[in-house]
Amino acid sequence: MADQRPAPFLIADSLALDFINTIAKPKAVQFEWLNAGADLLNWMVAADLATETEITALRHPSLSKQLTQAAETIRAFREEFRAFVHQASESGTVPADHPMIAHLNTLMSQGAQTLHLSPTPEGGFSVESKHSLQTVDDLLPRIAAACAELIAEADFAHVRNCEGPECSLYFRDVSKNRKRRWCSMEVCGNRAKAAAYRARSERT
Repeated sequence: MADQRPAPFLIADSLALDFINTIAKPKAVQFEWLNAGADLLNWMVAADLATETEITALRHPSLSKQLTQAAETIRAFREEFRAFVHQASESGTVPADHPMIAHLNTLMSQGAQTLHLSPTPEGGFSVESKHSLQTVDDLLPRIAAACAELIAEADFAHVRNCEGPECSLYFRDVSKNRKRRWCSMEVCGNRAKAAAYRARSERT
């Protein structure tokens, strides 16, 4: 049977929020992009969280059971992190002693890490630490690192849930006027505008 899911929604301006959005209900139909191990690897490549070269060895059929277990563990972590983001976006702050901080530190301490030297758009270079993807167990630490980056860099006062009536998608509002309301105009914004127009027409 053909995959009935749309492409993953990579609209959040944050890898961590795109991770939360791997299960979504934008139009009263729920989609799950991490159903199985292959789904997990495909999403990580689509989200630029991994390259196809990095994960080629992890696609070996002998790792199928391990990947299935990893996907289950990562889905569970996703819901833990969703609850954290919901709380942080409601309050606009992250307490220094929040349990998620220690949890992420524990996850990031697992697996092999390397330093990577990359050119910058300004013409210089930057050095960053990167979790190697040598085994299936290295997938979650890389995702955890993306979640940690959100906490370190984002103003949670501008991390929002889409205003679509049934939409579950989160995004980081980096718009100039900080007034973004929708996950995207195509998914929810245009529907909201159409509904508002119908409501105005019915009143006249």
